[in-house]
Amino acid sequence: MAEIIDISDDDVVIEEDPKKKGTNTTAGSNKRAFRCLNSDCRAEEKLIKAEEYVRRYFGVLPYPKKKRVCESCLSEAQQQQDSLVDCLTSGRLLLAEKIPPPKTTVVLTDSDSDPSDDEVESSGLESEYVFEEEEDGFSLEETILALTKELGLYRQVKEGAKHLEDELLKIQESFSNLESEYSKTETSLDNVRKDFYNTFRLEIMWQNALDIGPSSTLTQQDGSGEVIAESSVVVPNENLPPVGPLQRWELAPNEMVYAMKYSLFARWVQAQIIEVETRKPNNTAYRIRYNRNAKGAGLPRIIPGRQLAYYEPCATRIPVGTRIIAKYKDDDPKNTTISGSFYVGIVAEIPTVANKYRYLIFFDDGYAQYVHHADIRVVAESSACSWEDVSSDSREFIKEYLQMYPERPMVRLQKWNYVKTEWNGRWWRAQVKEVDGSLVKMFFPPLEGRCEWIYRGSTRLSPLFHKKMNIQAQAEQPVRAIRRRTAALPSRAVVEYGTFGQDQDLDTATPAVPTPSAEVPGQPRSVARKSTSRPSRPGTPPKEVLLKVEQESRGFTNQHSFQDKVVKFATHLCTSQCLGAGDSMKKYKGLSPLLQPLLFGWRRQFVKICRKTVNRYEIYYTAPCGRRLGSIEDVFKYLLMTESNLEVDCFSFELSVMVTHEWEPFKKIVDIEDFSKGEENVPISCVNSLEEVLPQELRYCNVRIPTEDVPLDLDPDFLVCCDCTDECRDKSKCECWQQTIANTKILERQENQSAGYTYRRLFEQVQSGIYECNTKCKCSNHCLNKVVQHPLRLKLQLFKTARRGWGVRTLHDVPRGGFICVYVGRMLNEAIANEEGKIMGGDDYYAELDYIEVMERAKEGYEDEAVNIEEDTLYQADLNDQGGSESNDSDSLFSENDTDNTKEDTDFSHPSCIRRSGGVAKREKSARLQERAAKRSRSSSQQKKEDSSRSNSDDDLAKSKKSKNKGKKEDDSKKEDKEGDKESSDKDDKEGKKESKEKDEDEAEEEDEDDEKQRQPQPFVPRQLMEANTALAKRPKSIRDYFGTDEAVYIMDAKHTGNIGRFLNHSCEPNVFVQNVFVDTHDLRFPWIAFFAISNIKAGTELTWDYSYDVGSVAGKIKYCYCGARKCRGRLL
Repeated sequence: MAEIIDISDDDVVIEEDPKKKGTNTTAGSNKRAFRCLNSDCRAEEKLIKAEEYVRRYFGVLPYPKKKRVCESCLSEAQQQQDSLVDCLTSGRLLLAEKIPPPKTTVVLTDSDSDPSDDEVESSGLESEYVFEEEEDGFSLEETILALTKELGLYRQVKEGAKHLEDELLKIQESFSNLESEYSKTETSLDNVRKDFYNTFRLEIMWQNALDIGPSSTLTQQDGSGEVIAESSVVVPNENLPPVGPLQRWELAPNEMVYAMKYSLFARWVQAQIIEVETRKPNNTAYRIRYNRNAKGAGLPRIIPGRQLAYYEPCATRIPVGTRIIAKYKDDDPKNTTISGSFYVGIVAEIPTVANKYRYLIFFDDGYAQYVHHADIRVVAESSACSWEDVSSDSREFIKEYLQMYPERPMVRLQKWNYVKTEWNGRWWRAQVKEVDGSLVKMFFPPLEGRCEWIYRGSTRLSPLFHKKMNIQAQAEQPVRAIRRRTAALPSRAVVEYGTFGQDQDLDTATPAVPTPSAEVPGQPRSVARKSTSRPSRPGTPPKEVLLKVEQESRGFTNQHSFQDKVVKFATHLCTSQCLGAGDSMKKYKGLSPLLQPLLFGWRRQFVKICRKTVNRYEIYYTAPCGRRLGSIEDVFKYLLMTESNLEVDCFSFELSVMVTHEWEPFKKIVDIEDFSKGEENVPISCVNSLEEVLPQELRYCNVRIPTEDVPLDLDPDFLVCCDCTDECRDKSKCECWQQTIANTKILERQENQSAGYTYRRLFEQVQSGIYECNTKCKCSNHCLNKVVQHPLRLKLQLFKTARRGWGVRTLHDVPRGGFICVYVGRMLNEAIANEEGKIMGGDDYYAELDYIEVMERAKEGYEDEAVNIEEDTLYQADLNDQGGSESNDSDSLFSENDTDNTKEDTDFSHPSCIRRSGGVAKREKSARLQERAAKRSRSSSQQKKEDSSRSNSDDDLAKSKKSKNKGKKEDDSKKEDKEGDKESSDKDDKEGKKESKEKDEDEAEEEDEDDEKQRQPQPFVPRQLMEANTALAKRPKSIRDYFGTDEAVYIMDAKHTGNIGRFLNHSCEPNVFVQNVFVDTHDLRFPWIAFFAISNIKAGTELTWDYSYDVGSVAGKIKYCYCGARKCRGRLL
């Protein structure tokens, strides 16, 4: 145990100056007596100079001032010393003796009481021992060996080790006994606690299990009598029924139902079953009568069971893929005709916590909405494949959705994001107003504030549309291998693949999807999945895998230390002499480039800048001559002035970058010093901390190797070069840099003058490519436009991961925008790459050189965003001419005069909408409604004629009667009056009944018109995707076509030949991005693939980039993503 004493310095004595002897001072104020070095004694009299063993015994050996001891303490130390010598000379084991623990003393002193250099040196001289050779001529080494043999030190070591082993065994045995006793005590204490609480324990009465969530169940342990439920259970909506099998019963006469009256797109109305016409499996025909205005409903009709729905809600939860009708609630409260009515659709999601316990419904007319269970009715009959009953416009989309469920692609969106969205055949720049589960509310500013809820997995959203178009374009190729995209366009909207909470209860959620027996004929290759049955997606990995994942990243950080030599700055003009002994980077070849300036006398300092309002930290570099530099510009100027061999990318002014840190793993089962076998400028270590497995054999190379069919021309005479002499600092004068800047105008509409490197850092991807200075240029290796062509400088390590094969991590910090490495291998043409990938495998390491294709796709997107003002004006005028009609063509129309035919009713195909340029044609009324309208107009005109003729005839009749019966009797006139009154009253009754009947017919016709009204269909799939083949045929000629008729994308194959870049794994949130760079050739087909840091990367972090695979592009191959990112997309392929 350490002893802490006060800070008074016992050995500091202030002697009295004899010249000032007459001054008025006391002895206590100018002189302090010596004290014993033993902190427990502290005697001040009869002190003796202490030997080294005495000072060691009292624990003050590190303190040179503590060198005086009293007689009693000296006797104590001498006695202990004699006992040790006696034990050693007598041959007893030292470790077996009972020796008191050594004393440790900590002295707290201030800087004023520290010994001076002279005192330390003098004390050190006193303790020095000079060995003098004996007269017999024995050397020091021989003397030590003789003493070791004489004292039996070898025996002491051997027997001491055995003694320690015996003591360790005894300790382990005693520990086991203590652990056993502890377990017994804990068990007995637990029993006492249970006995105490059992007196007050409530009796548990077992009841029926409660359904408290989609994935939660109540279980009973055997004999324990305890109810155990899942943790983190969320109680669902109280109106949600229990989970159970879906039951459909046969409809009976007089049963109330909902029936389709006009079309799949129109609303369903109430009806009543009259009788069963024909009964067949899934094809029963019923005779019904519509309840609304039954007197004017006309004759009964025969309708198949697939056009009828049950009147009451389902008693159990409805699985995905079930044919239903559901209430649609429009956001516009004025739209009472559509809102609150039943429309036919299909269940797309079951109620879960993620969707707030609601069903996602895909309606046949393309609308999607979340609906509660009480607002859903199950259709009485359905086909074996429920998508066969869906409208033709949505059939393929829903079929693909159900076959992929519960995994599906969706666009990740956030509020206020902008994404191009299709509406009415055109693409609009829409804004995200709200995200609700799998739905997103899009706002269309150019369309007078139009808002619409869209399914996030619909191809009406441009990210999914482009992915679908790419897959269709690739489907024309007979064979395709896996390819990493080396120049993927960055996008805010990301397509992610997952279950999105729908895998909580797969037994209930899984749709009944039959497995086809054979592939669809006419396809050039197999579909993405050989079977439409849902494959089991790996969920949470087992505990062993999680432990390995944690173990692969375990390590510690070493910190290099340097002597901080402070050089006082003097005003001078810096030259090469300021560097001292020189700064050749080859001297420390295997170290981090950020560490090398510190090895040549530079200092990296954290400086706190204090202001009145805020304080901040900044990085400053101090040169060997003492000059302080506060920016990367100043450093570069200094390097040029002093003609230094250091390069500007050896300096970092990032506060979070620690240049002295170097990471090292805790465990190394496999440790290879240099995986590159000397091919790289820096050795690449290889470790395996999980198992004794080596990486596969690789022919390591750091340059591209073209095959015979790759026309790679490296003639430097075809390169653009510059004649800069200032290391290309002035971009406006460097031809190479101007070529990079000029290409940015292709995509950014104007030249980006800041494009390219910033002092050899690349902070963002340049899609149009970077043109570096080459061998024909006059600039040196210190050129600011030469980065990728330099050899590897970072200290990287190849390591084994638990779930993703081999990966690469950095052993020191990497600043943002720093160059990491390149991706090289064998260069193949597309035909050979597809053939080798099919026969030999290994297409996982293919990387496309798709610079041309990426640029052309970006240009297409730019042209889509450009709007012709005249065309847009005509389009808006055309929309105004349509009158905002929301109706469209229907699937099938029924008339009272039509004969009932069950076979015809089973056909649900619905003709495509009659479209005009820029919109949908206004839907005409049916023949039955037109006939009713004409009849109504004829009846009104005929009524007017009858009224006029009736009035004329009454006048004539009155005149004739007056002239003829002028002389009749009074009783005859009374009789005629009574008969006239009776006749007029009968006529009034008939006219009143006729008017009432006509009013009822008018109301019935208005309601029929409301029933027949349809929402404007919004298909899930845009028209451009339906006409994909035509669009592909009209695609403009590619630049690649000018190189030859059979030209295609070239592939970089790093399966058996490559460098460290091939081992970089994929991540959905990468810390490395890919950049196309042109170095030794300006041929657009053959750019270099280079990796740069997206952000500051800490030492020990794995380096990852986004492979940008096209999910579904490879037939029959599915790859899940295990990157572990917070926003993981779920799938690679």
